[in-house]
Amino acid sequence: MRQHPGPSSTQQPLGVAMGKSEFTPKETLRERRCFTAEEVRNRLDYDPETGIFRWKVRVMCFGGGRFHGDEAGTLKDGYKIIILFGRQYRAHHLAWLLMTGEWPPSDMDVDHKNRIRNDNRWTNLRIASRAQNNLNTRTFRKSRSGHRGVHKNRANGWFARISVEKRVIHLGCFATLPEAIAARREAELKHYGQFI
Repeated sequence: MRQHPGPSSTQQPLGVAMGKSEFTPKETLRERRCFTAEEVRNRLDYDPETGIFRWKVRVMCFGGGRFHGDEAGTLKDGYKIIILFGRQYRAHHLAWLLMTGEWPPSDMDVDHKNRIRNDNRWTNLRIASRAQNNLNTRTFRKSRSGHRGVHKNRANGWFARISVEKRVIHLGCFATLPEAIAARREAELKHYGQFI
Protein backbone atom coordinates (compact mmCIF):
# COMPACT_ATOMS: atom_id res chain seq x y z
CA MET A 1 0.00 0.00 0.00
CA ARG A 2 1.29 3.45 -0.79
CA GLN A 3 2.33 5.30 2.35
CA HIS A 4 0.84 8.71 3.11
CA PRO A 5 3.56 11.39 3.10
CA GLY A 6 2.00 13.38 5.96
CA PRO A 7 0.83 16.97 6.23
CA SER A 8 4.27 18.54 6.36
CA SER A 9 5.33 17.18 2.98
CA THR A 10 5.31 19.46 -0.06
CA GLN A 11 4.15 16.57 -2.23
CA GLN A 12 0.43 16.57 -3.02
CA PRO A 13 -0.75 13.48 -1.09
CA LEU A 14 -3.26 10.88 -2.03
CA GLY A 15 -6.03 10.28 0.49
CA VAL A 16 -5.78 7.14 2.54
CA ALA A 17 -8.92 5.25 3.38
CA MET A 18 -7.48 2.90 5.97
CA GLY A 19 -6.76 5.49 8.63
CA LYS A 20 -6.47 5.28 12.38
CA SER A 21 -9.70 5.57 14.30
CA GLU A 22 -10.39 8.52 16.59
CA PHE A 23 -7.39 8.01 18.90
CA THR A 24 -4.63 5.54 19.64
CA PRO A 25 -3.27 5.14 23.19
CA LYS A 26 0.02 6.91 22.39
CA GLU A 27 -1.48 9.66 20.25
CA THR A 28 -2.32 13.04 21.74
CA LEU A 29 -4.86 15.55 20.49
CA ARG A 30 -1.99 17.89 19.59
CA GLU A 31 -0.47 15.19 17.37
CA ARG A 32 -3.77 14.55 15.63
CA ARG A 33 -4.26 18.25 14.94
CA CYS A 34 -0.80 18.92 13.56
CA PHE A 35 -1.99 20.46 10.28
CA THR A 36 -3.47 23.84 9.44
CA ALA A 37 -6.65 25.08 7.82
CA GLU A 38 -4.66 25.93 4.69
CA GLU A 39 -3.47 22.34 4.34
CA VAL A 40 -7.07 21.15 4.59
CA ARG A 41 -8.18 23.73 1.98
CA ASN A 42 -5.62 22.32 -0.42
CA ARG A 43 -7.45 18.99 -0.27
CA LEU A 44 -11.07 19.78 0.60
CA ASP A 45 -13.68 22.34 -0.33
CA TYR A 46 -16.32 23.15 2.31
CA ASP A 47 -19.63 24.82 1.45
CA PRO A 48 -20.88 26.53 4.65
CA GLU A 49 -24.41 26.90 3.25
CA THR A 50 -24.89 23.17 2.63
CA GLY A 51 -22.32 21.73 5.03
CA ILE A 52 -20.95 19.49 2.27
CA PHE A 53 -17.26 18.75 1.78
CA ARG A 54 -15.87 17.92 -1.67
CA TRP A 55 -12.46 16.64 -2.66
CA LYS A 56 -10.04 18.88 -4.51
CA VAL A 57 -7.58 16.03 -5.05
CA ARG A 58 -7.73 12.41 -6.17
CA VAL A 59 -8.19 10.09 -3.19
CA MET A 60 -7.43 6.39 -3.15
CA CYS A 61 -9.59 4.22 -0.91
CA PHE A 62 -11.15 0.80 -0.62
CA GLY A 63 -13.86 0.19 -3.17
CA GLY A 64 -12.37 2.64 -5.65
CA GLY A 65 -11.01 6.16 -5.60
CA ARG A 66 -12.63 9.54 -5.19
CA PHE A 67 -12.16 12.26 -7.76
CA HIS A 68 -12.04 16.04 -7.77
CA GLY A 69 -15.55 17.28 -6.99
CA ASP A 70 -16.77 14.07 -5.34
CA GLU A 71 -18.44 14.45 -1.96
CA ALA A 72 -16.10 13.59 0.91
CA GLY A 73 -16.84 11.50 3.96
CA THR A 74 -18.89 8.57 5.16
CA LEU A 75 -21.39 8.23 7.99
CA LYS A 76 -20.36 6.70 11.31
CA ASP A 77 -22.68 6.83 14.33
CA GLY A 78 -24.62 9.52 12.50
CA TYR A 79 -21.57 11.79 12.06
CA LYS A 80 -19.86 12.55 8.76
CA ILE A 81 -16.30 11.21 8.97
CA ILE A 82 -13.51 12.30 6.64
CA ILE A 83 -10.09 10.65 6.46
CA LEU A 84 -7.13 13.02 6.13
CA PHE A 85 -3.46 12.17 6.48
CA GLY A 86 -4.33 8.61 7.47
CA ARG A 87 -6.65 9.55 10.35
CA GLN A 88 -10.39 9.90 10.80
CA TYR A 89 -11.86 13.32 11.59
CA ARG A 90 -15.42 14.39 12.19
CA ALA A 91 -16.52 16.79 9.48
CA HIS A 92 -17.92 19.36 11.91
CA HIS A 93 -14.46 19.70 13.50
CA LEU A 94 -12.94 20.30 10.08
CA ALA A 95 -15.70 22.83 9.31
CA TRP A 96 -14.80 24.73 12.47
CA LEU A 97 -11.12 24.69 11.50
CA LEU A 98 -11.83 25.98 7.99
CA MET A 99 -14.22 28.72 9.07
CA THR A 100 -12.27 30.04 12.06
CA GLY A 101 -8.71 29.07 11.18
CA GLU A 102 -8.36 27.21 14.48
CA TRP A 103 -9.26 23.82 15.86
CA PRO A 104 -12.08 23.74 18.42
CA PRO A 105 -10.77 24.13 21.99
CA SER A 106 -9.79 20.74 23.39
CA ASP A 107 -12.12 21.12 26.38
CA MET A 108 -15.15 22.09 24.25
CA ASP A 109 -17.44 20.37 21.74
CA VAL A 110 -18.82 21.48 18.39
CA ASP A 111 -22.57 21.17 18.88
CA HIS A 112 -25.20 20.65 16.16
CA LYS A 113 -28.01 23.04 17.07
CA ASN A 114 -30.74 20.98 15.39
CA ARG A 115 -29.38 17.69 16.82
CA ILE A 116 -28.80 16.26 13.32
CA ARG A 117 -25.27 14.93 13.53
CA ASN A 118 -24.45 15.09 9.82
CA ASP A 119 -25.93 18.57 9.22
CA ASN A 120 -22.69 20.49 9.06
CA ARG A 121 -23.98 23.80 7.77
CA TRP A 122 -22.04 26.60 9.44
CA THR A 123 -25.22 28.17 10.87
CA ASN A 124 -25.98 24.84 12.58
CA LEU A 125 -22.67 24.61 14.43
CA ARG A 126 -21.65 26.25 17.71
CA ILE A 127 -19.07 25.77 20.42
CA ALA A 128 -20.43 24.24 23.61
CA SER A 129 -19.16 22.74 26.83
CA ARG A 130 -19.74 19.01 27.26
CA ALA A 131 -22.60 19.73 29.66
CA GLN A 132 -24.21 22.15 27.18
CA ASN A 133 -23.78 19.66 24.36
CA ASN A 134 -25.32 16.87 26.44
CA LEU A 135 -28.27 19.11 27.17
CA ASN A 136 -28.95 19.42 23.45
CA THR A 137 -29.99 15.77 23.16
CA ARG A 138 -33.30 13.98 23.00
CA THR A 139 -34.91 12.62 26.14
CA PHE A 140 -34.48 8.89 26.66
CA ARG A 141 -37.49 6.88 25.54
CA LYS A 142 -37.64 5.13 28.93
CA SER A 143 -38.01 8.43 30.79
CA ARG A 144 -41.18 8.26 32.90
CA SER A 145 -41.53 12.02 32.99
CA GLY A 146 -40.76 12.66 29.34
CA HIS A 147 -38.42 15.47 30.43
CA ARG A 148 -34.68 15.46 30.99
CA GLY A 149 -33.66 15.78 34.66
CA VAL A 150 -37.13 15.06 36.05
CA HIS A 151 -37.65 11.72 37.79
CA LYS A 152 -40.22 9.80 39.80
CA ASN A 153 -39.40 9.31 43.48
CA ARG A 154 -40.43 6.56 45.87
CA ALA A 155 -42.93 8.75 47.69
CA ASN A 156 -45.07 8.94 44.55
CA GLY A 157 -43.93 12.47 43.77
CA TRP A 158 -41.28 13.89 41.50
CA PHE A 159 -37.82 15.38 41.87
CA ALA A 160 -35.71 17.50 39.54
CA ARG A 161 -31.98 17.95 39.17
CA ILE A 162 -29.48 19.46 36.75
CA SER A 163 -25.75 19.00 36.07
CA VAL A 164 -23.62 22.14 35.92
CA GLU A 165 -19.85 21.94 35.40
CA LYS A 166 -19.72 18.32 36.55
CA ARG A 167 -21.81 19.06 39.66
CA VAL A 168 -25.30 17.65 40.12
CA ILE A 169 -27.63 20.25 41.64
CA HIS A 170 -30.77 18.96 43.35
CA LEU A 171 -33.68 21.27 42.51
CA GLY A 172 -36.18 19.85 44.97
CA CYS A 173 -39.03 17.37 45.39
CA PHE A 174 -42.49 18.15 44.05
CA ALA A 175 -45.97 16.76 44.45
CA THR A 176 -46.82 17.10 40.77
CA LEU A 177 -44.99 16.58 37.49
CA PRO A 178 -45.66 20.12 36.15
CA GLU A 179 -44.02 21.63 39.23
CA ALA A 180 -40.90 19.50 38.76
CA ILE A 181 -40.75 20.35 35.05
CA ALA A 182 -41.08 24.06 35.82
CA ALA A 183 -38.20 23.90 38.30
CA ARG A 184 -36.00 22.11 35.80
CA ARG A 185 -36.92 24.59 33.07
CA GLU A 186 -36.04 27.55 35.29
CA ALA A 187 -32.64 25.99 36.10
CA GLU A 188 -31.97 25.31 32.39
CA LEU A 189 -32.65 28.94 31.50
CA LYS A 190 -30.35 30.09 34.29
CA HIS A 191 -27.43 27.81 33.53
CA TYR A 192 -27.67 27.00 29.82
CA GLY A 193 -29.64 29.74 28.11
CA GLN A 194 -29.38 29.31 24.32
CA PHE A 195 -28.62 25.58 24.56
CA ILE A 196 -32.12 24.52 25.59
